[in-house]
Amino acid sequence: MRNIVSSAFHPLRPHKVTRGSRQMREKRTARALIVFSILLACVELYIVYAAL
Repeated sequence: MRNIVSSAFHPLRPHKVTRGSRQMREKRTARALIVFSILLACVELYIVYAAL
């Protein structure tokens, strides 16, 4: 019984991420954060301008 359960249970292992794909993902994340922060700054400026 123990052998059946242990052979059926395979913990999820994180797959290896190569350095190139990790850098690409980090660059994409950085660009998304920059675009989001610029958009947020524009919204804040619009709110401040509308309040004047």
